Amino acid sequence: MKPDIYEHSGEGILCVYKNPKWLVSIKNWKPDNDIDGIAHLEIHHSTDEQFILAAGKAILITAERKDGRFDIRLTPMEQGKVYNVPAECWFYSITQKDTKMMYVQDSNCSMENSDFMDLSPQEIARIREEAARLFAR
Repeated sequence: MKPDIYEHSGEGILCVYKNPKWLVSIKNWKPDNDIDGIAHLEIHHSTDEQFILAAGKAILITAERKDGRFDIRLTPMEQGKVYNVPAECWFYSITQKDTKMMYVQDSNCSMENSDFMDLSPQEIARIREEAARLFAR
């Protein structure tokens, strides 16, 4: 018996495997994950999500919402490490055109238990400035 093999070389995200418990997706660069396209954060209310950088450079944005603003942290990702974003943590990623990452999450994760929220112009400017410095390293 041979293993099933999955790949994705196109732009954006493709869920390559799903069973009743969890799913695996391959995430390549797409415009809204670019340093110039970042505009919002995402949250999953009932599930964690794990990210693994396979190639290129990526920055994981995580944040808490306090007093109507985001308290934002940028984490440069390293290849081969697993980054877990727990449920109820705002997040998003910034990638470059050669970036390839994988993520794993509960198969019941959906828009019914997730939300998006736009960043303010000031938050976007701060993220872009800090991300540019981190990518330049």
